[in-house]
Amino acid sequence: MKEFLISLLLLFVVIFLGKIDACAKELRLNQQNSFWEQFMTHSLKHYEVQDIKVENDSGLQRVFSINDGYQERVLRKVVHWLNNASRVNGTTEILLDKPTHKMTLKMANDEVITIEPAYMCVLAHNLKTCTAKDGELIVSGKSQKVRLQSQSLFDWLAVGWKKELDGPTKEELLEEALFTRYLYILGPSYSDFFMCPKINIEPIDGDPRRHIVFASALNYSGHHGGDYDKLTFSVRDSNLEGLQVTHVKIKKHISQEESEIQCRTFD
Repeated sequence: MKEFLISLLLLFVVIFLGKIDACAKELRLNQQNSFWEQFMTHSLKHYEVQDIKVENDSGLQRVFSINDGYQERVLRKVVHWLNNASRVNGTTEILLDKPTHKMTLKMANDEVITIEPAYMCVLAHNLKTCTAKDGELIVSGKSQKVRLQSQSLFDWLAVGWKKELDGPTKEELLEEALFTRYLYILGPSYSDFFMCPKINIEPIDGDPRRHIVFASALNYSGHHGGDYDKLTFSVRDSNLEGLQVTHVKIKKHISQEESEIQCRTFD
């Protein structure tokens, strides 16, 4: 009898904890704006996209994750194109069971959004022939569908995703190495500012031994909450005089637009 009561008590505890977890999850979902609320107002946030999966009808696929520093740039790029896309008239029906290319966005609130080319189909002699409408895509999710126009996103879905690098280019590595060198002299209190580093170097009075360095970056901790601070500083770099910091500034809680500009590596 005692064992039965203990088992019954444990069962009630499991059920109770399960309900708490379900309520907490529902609360988290309600606190987040849905994809469609953001999409329709051109305010989609890249950090609310957990990953993007792209696949073609040949079985080739790639996944770009928000948790990878370089893949995050791909998410930023796709979200930028979505926010700047325009809605167009036309059918939003999915005309092919297996599109040539398909993109799936998994959102932070567990929404799943699919994007694929919009097709024009012609039926002749009982044979349906479909061709993609250049520059146009269909966005689907939660029983909602929208047809939009974005040549950049269309081209990337067709070809560009295959060419995305798995890591930084040589130019980016050089820029990061130089930025890290100059960031080091500011001291450990600035060590969190290494997201999306940018550097511009100009000679002083045309002397190749003397340069003024203008640098900027975002704080990595903002990567998790979506609320970035921006560091800007300048350094005089001279073989004759060494390194001299001439300006340091931190701008708190910059806008989403400003953070996108800092990290942008696309047109």
